[in-house]
Amino acid sequence: MKTSEMIEANNQLRVQLNTKNKNFYENILVYIRIEGLTRDENKMEVQLLNILQDIIDAQNDGLTAEEYFGKNPKELADEILLAMPSNIWEGVKLALYIVAAYIGSSFLPSLMTAGTPLDVGALVLCGIYSIISVIVVLKYVASTIYTANRKMKNKYAKIFVLWFTISLLFAPLFIIKTFVHTPIQISLDGWIGIIVIIITLIIGLVFFFRQKDKTFGWPVVIFLAGAGIMGIVTRIPAYGNSLLHTKNGRYLVAGITTILFILFCLFNIIAARKLAKQTK
Repeated sequence: MKTSEMIEANNQLRVQLNTKNKNFYENILVYIRIEGLTRDENKMEVQLLNILQDIIDAQNDGLTAEEYFGKNPKELADEILLAMPSNIWEGVKLALYIVAAYIGSSFLPSLMTAGTPLDVGALVLCGIYSIISVIVVLKYVASTIYTANRKMKNKYAKIFVLWFTISLLFAPLFIIKTFVHTPIQISLDGWIGIIVIIITLIIGLVFFFRQKDKTFGWPVVIFLAGAGIMGIVTRIPAYGNSLLHTKNGRYLVAGITTILFILFCLFNIIAARKLAKQTK
């Protein structure tokens, strides 16, 4: 069975679990998937599916997951991970995916206005830093699965700590983009820039529509599509000069950028609420 098929089967079978068993299993699932990012994904999903089936069988026999597996699920998860040696290629793929995701999400906003060269060096530096940040955040999330409830009872305190941690980690991205300037810069003005933006939009849309779950993809697509269209318009001489070199034009660009950002935030909130309803 393919990895994607196992993940889909896992999602369907979890519906059979009662609330207590579902919480027990989903903690194991999240912990193993995060800590097992450098393990063989197929083997990992096989193990997760086996555990799920065992819990369903135990539930049908009147046993809880805790009674069947014991009161220390973290030990079970760690034993499974130890049985699967790390795969260097999986780590490389993860790193490349993070860099590509960051550059992909930052490329079009960087081309939103003509006349500013694209700093490829700074973009790559941000991508490399993103690898470190994402891994740190994921490790933090994994570490809190079985310890957060003991150390911190107040849910608002947990949210604040997580927000503060993520803010500290991602603040350097803003600093790098604002203050770091490398000699690796390219100019993408005029028709060359327009062609690059159109190709990027097409690739992004193809990738987006190939995804099964588009819940959190729509806000990103709308924002990047808006940034791409703005980048095209500012590169057309008939419009670009008035938008970039007049006071009213700059206000209009700033206003459109602000609206795009607000829409991005609103659609993310809607997507989060939709996901929460589906989870319930």
